Amino acid sequence: MIGISPATILGAILAASALAQTHAPLSLQTPVQDKNFYLLSLIERTPAVAEAIEREPALRGIAKTQTAGSCTPAPACFTEPYRFTPEDMDRAGEALRRLYRNSQPVRMLVDGPLRRSGAYIRLMRSSGEDLLVSAWLESARGVNRIIDVYGVGKPPRYPAIDSAAFDVTKPAYHQLVRTAAGVLGEQMADLKLFFQPSLKLALYLLEVNKRDEAGRHEPLELRDNREAVQRLGKIRWEQFPYTVIVVPGAGSDRTSWSLSPAAKLRLELAARRFKAGKAPLILVSGGYVHPNQTQYCEALEMKKSLIADFGVPAAAILVDPHARHTTTNLRNAARLLYRLGVPFERKALITTDSFQSSYIEGATFVKRCNDELGYQPHQILGRTSAFDLEFVARAESLQIDPSDPLDP
Repeated sequence: MIGISPATILGAILAASALAQTHAPLSLQTPVQDKNFYLLSLIERTPAVAEAIEREPALRGIAKTQTAGSCTPAPACFTEPYRFTPEDMDRAGEALRRLYRNSQPVRMLVDGPLRRSGAYIRLMRSSGEDLLVSAWLESARGVNRIIDVYGVGKPPRYPAIDSAAFDVTKPAYHQLVRTAAGVLGEQMADLKLFFQPSLKLALYLLEVNKRDEAGRHEPLELRDNREAVQRLGKIRWEQFPYTVIVVPGAGSDRTSWSLSPAAKLRLELAARRFKAGKAPLILVSGGYVHPNQTQYCEALEMKKSLIADFGVPAAAILVDPHARHTTTNLRNAARLLYRLGVPFERKALITTDSFQSSYIEGATFVKRCNDELGYQPHQILGRTSAFDLEFVARAESLQIDPSDPLDP
């Protein structure tokens, strides 16, 4: 082992041991919060850790600053006091670092369930205190992002599909935000943890804008994916060249159309490959995307069509009802495969129209994944037809992303 530091060896051991235990869906008690802010949820649900954080003087000081006073009727007036300032984030980070060093319950949470969750897999090789601080900073930035977009009306990454449900310049919206802040104000005495007032406001803002997409249909393994999950243990994977056929969704801009023609054509291609024995499963991916605030979920409508129009059994269909972009079609597919224990090292197939297939294979998409996700959720292995790409998924896809709160 000459030339390898003990810290590097320890990091590799921690990463390997954590990864060995993440082949299971996350336990989601409050899905929107848990999927965006898994660290904060774990803290709230671990009494000894919550007590240690509540008693930390530096953190109590941050909590006291998160109160809104009287001001002029504009959203920022009521939301700005709840944003974490850079100073707040740094002070909290240093306090959490001290707690990791001095509190056994905090260390146990970080090096146990937090690591095992895989929710911060890209930080897995960090030391315990660095993992805790980095996860905190990601959470704080995510809370601020929600407040900015759904409280004040700053544009999200994709305004056409992810923006606030109201005209944020109108007095009616200002009143709504003021009311949310007022309802929160009545609860301040019960919000003991330093991050809770800001977190609670962010969740209120998502709620009043009907932006609960991240939590819809959870837990998937007990609902829309139940039949397929029950069948997984019976699949003889060696009999198939691919583990799964991934079909990205294609939204319709027609409000009365539940399924776009492009999506149905993609399904026909996938059903043909399924019946030819290419894979034992079809994974359809797409959320409530087009048009904005649509009542139709791409993945669920595709599942219905596969069953009704192409005779594919429900037990052969996995759904990802959350993805909002091609990047997250592939990221979420990787997450599902990993957490459900589908052989992760084996090849899978992306089946779609030739236009999207070429896009996924191209340099523009590689750059987009790097820019928006920070990594590649997949590795393309080759092309088998104008409609099909072989790929393997990457475990980095487990990393949660609170900067995209509708599908973190």
